[in-house]
Amino acid sequence: MPDSERDVKRWDGVAISAGIAQVLAWVATLFMAFGPIYQGVSTTATTPGGVAETVRTSATLLEANGLSALPLLLTPVALTAFAATIALTARIKPSTRRVYLWVAAVLLLLFCAAGIFSIGIFYFPAAVALVVAAVIGSRRTPVGAR
Repeated sequence: MPDSERDVKRWDGVAISAGIAQVLAWVATLFMAFGPIYQGVSTTATTPGGVAETVRTSATLLEANGLSALPLLLTPVALTAFAATIALTARIKPSTRRVYLWVAAVLLLLFCAAGIFSIGIFYFPAAVALVVAAVIGSRRTPVGAR
């Protein structure tokens, strides 16, 4: 197989992995924006020896925090979109493409680490897919494979 065909197949794998990362980031963002993230229960005693009233509440991240949470939710989407665009752009040199993919992957991993106990854990699958894209894009053609 000629080197150019091998290179095209490798970058197809990078594009697929970056696309998967993009989809996973959107799924996490939409779930946190519109899913019941915050849940609570409150109990109120109505009479001294009587019946207690229990109220269950739930709210989405946007309901609880307002639109100020939107940039935080869209940061991983932007990073994965950047990586997918880089993977699909043919005019960029492969060495530059590798650097951009690793920068996006490391930034997303740092985002996940910073928010590991809150929203970061939801974006971890997208970060793993982006690291896979960066690893595939960084592989070099073996010397004896020509």
